[in-house]
Amino acid sequence: MRAASLRIPYAGKERRGFDAAMRRGGPIGLRGVALLRRVLAAAGPYRCERNGDEEIAWRCIDAGFLRLDCRDEEILHLTTDGRAYVNRVTRST
Repeated sequence: MRAASLRIPYAGKERRGFDAAMRRGGPIGLRGVALLRRVLAAAGPYRCERNGDEEIAWRCIDAGFLRLDCRDEEILHLTTDGRAYVNRVTRST
């Protein structure tokens, strides 16, 4: 009798529902959490100063944690969902 083999999925395979998970505040990564913590520590508007911040900021905006200022695209504001997410993540560690 042949032993059952486990199939390992291809690492680059698209996962179903990945976009929906991002919109619900799913995986923004460690860089995203670090950016959210910096925005929270600013206690007001936060200006993106690094190129890496801009890259990860769009993922956080798509997840609903940040919003852009209507007058300046480099200024970020933390949403209430973003504040709740940062508090939840920082308490769990």
